[in-house]
Amino acid sequence: MPGLTLSERDQHLLRTLMDCEPIPGSPIPERRVLELIGELVPSDEVLAVLRENGGPLLSYAGVPGGAGDFEDDPSRWCTLKVGTMHWSRHPREAEACRALVGAADSVAVGFRNGPNAVAQIGIFRAKHMYSPRDLAVLDLLGPVLQRHLRTELTPRLPVSLTVAERRVLNHVAAGRSNSQIADRLFVAPSTVRKHLENVYRKLGVNNRMAAVIAVRGAPLTNPERVRQVETAG
Repeated sequence: MPGLTLSERDQHLLRTLMDCEPIPGSPIPERRVLELIGELVPSDEVLAVLRENGGPLLSYAGVPGGAGDFEDDPSRWCTLKVGTMHWSRHPREAEACRALVGAADSVAVGFRNGPNAVAQIGIFRAKHMYSPRDLAVLDLLGPVLQRHLRTELTPRLPVSLTVAERRVLNHVAAGRSNSQIADRLFVAPSTVRKHLENVYRKLGVNNRMAAVIAVRGAPLTNPERVRQVETAG
């Protein structure tokens, strides 16, 4: 991004955004994250959405006023895009998805969330177009957005689990071994094992697959993921 200069205010906002932790078990960022995105790339509305491929909305949130007509008329949204889509540059696709209804300009950034869903941030302006600098700032935010949008949905995590236990269980559900989880969380494998012991006790189960099913409320349907969870350790 040659030529991109951030003011002291923007640098402060970026540092604050980078310090925000993803919500354990949720692919939708907290409201403060959406507000910071809307300040760094000035927008009239910022949405975060999770949708199954060709299926229903699974989760969404927005600022300033919630999800607006996203909730009232979800049919306006086509399959969510992976990568960045500047809708005003693709008028035909925008019309098909009604992506510019009530907006002068809109940009979406999406990431895969597991094998069957996409999580996406959408920003909207009612009267003005996004400039090259706006798009460069949004591109700069890519890794931060990915961190907040790639957490797999686990809506039944008990409140009794600690943040560390939730993170370990999320990685277990993704099919990762104890050593892989330890590397990702920068802890010892023995610490991962201890967290899992606490998870099993709190959930009333005695193995990895039972813990995942207890949280999901349903068995895993992906055979490869089942194999990964059952054989990891």
